[in-house]
Amino acid sequence: MDYWTECIEEAFGDAGITATKEQIDNVAGWAEGAHDNYGMAHGYDAIRNPVDTEVKRLKNKMKKMEEQHERRIAGIKRGVITGVAIRRNVNVNSVFIDDDGKVTYET
Repeated sequence: MDYWTECIEEAFGDAGITATKEQIDNVAGWAEGAHDNYGMAHGYDAIRNPVDTEVKRLKNKMKKMEEQHERRIAGIKRGVITGVAIRRNVNVNSVFIDDDGKVTYET
């Protein structure tokens, strides 16, 4: 049985209203349509969910922090590579830092 039809039948029964199947179906259709449009009629569809707004703000903040972190890592790597190259008298392009932070160089 259709949810809205059942709701209307129960409501009519509680109120002591008798109606034909067609009348119940008609009222059920109106109730379903009203339910579908309720959010739009009261502006709920237009109001942003504060949780979504906060999640978006935090994702943007995380992205900026990750970018800043990557810039710092790149700067540290450049500094280490340049320092090693100068101290070891090797070409800067011959110094490498792996993902674990181990510095190696080719002579």
